[in-house]
Amino acid sequence: MQIDHCLILAAGFGTRMGQIGQKLPKVLWPIFEKSLLELQVAYAKSLGAKKIYINLHYMGEEIENFCKGKSAFEDVTFLWEKPEILDIGGAIHNLAALPEVKYKGKLLVLNADQFFYIRKEEMEKFLKPFSKSASVLFSYWVESDLGYNALKINEKREVVSIIKNKDISPGSRVETYTGISYVDLSQLKPVKGVSLFFDSVCPIKDQAVPAILLEKVDYWDFGTLKRYWETSFRILQTYSANSNHPFLRFLVTERALKTWKIDLLKFSYHATAARIINLTNESSSLEAGPAIILADAQVKKMTGNIIWWKDIYEEVK
Repeated sequence: MQIDHCLILAAGFGTRMGQIGQKLPKVLWPIFEKSLLELQVAYAKSLGAKKIYINLHYMGEEIENFCKGKSAFEDVTFLWEKPEILDIGGAIHNLAALPEVKYKGKLLVLNADQFFYIRKEEMEKFLKPFSKSASVLFSYWVESDLGYNALKINEKREVVSIIKNKDISPGSRVETYTGISYVDLSQLKPVKGVSLFFDSVCPIKDQAVPAILLEKVDYWDFGTLKRYWETSFRILQTYSANSNHPFLRFLVTERALKTWKIDLLKFSYHATAARIINLTNESSSLEAGPAIILADAQVKKMTGNIIWWKDIYEEVK
């Protein structure tokens, strides 16, 4: 298996992150001590990616300024999408058309806001049978009530169609596309401008697109306000049950999780009160949780599940 290029998708508008997401780009939301984007770059490197790219559009200046001077981004190339966002298909073709790429090599595509934590040897095992495929998708079992679309898969494990969530029976367990794909750029037909992934990269009506089902892989989703909340506290819960969990060891290795800040009795992080995740440099004055404090703020006593960022707070329902 080879990964010549890795594209981390970071051009989205962050609309699912509430008011905070309009001021703090989703990819810069902290996973304890490091941003999502820093961890995705570290993850891509752990998989052996030779060259890493990050596409930018919404709040791209803020993202680029955050990355300047950080060693994690020294060998990373930022791909601007102007004046319009290119969608995922367009983003892939934008990378493939670069003079140093010229539609050559194998590309791994990752979403910036979620981790399907797969170690390098596991990824190699997954991809080995598909060395000649034009593209490969990774899929996962989810509950339809969470809002995901479903993949219709035939007996050869090839994607036949995409079923919209509105057309799925409530309470169903469905196989969905994770957002992770592996693409042979040499087999792509060049397309300029905006294009959809399933039109210009994985045209399932015109070619066989195999799907690899991730059945025993942990899924860590930070893609919405609610999922960010739930996953952050799930990390603490997992640490309590198994401090040697692979994803947690990854966080510790990347200095994203400082274990000495964890209070398992109070289920808190860098806080004296129970159920508070304090991600600031200052001690938290909040007397009771549950809450996540993203940045220094005049935090007031509140009820309910609250995420604070500077002068803005969001109630997580």
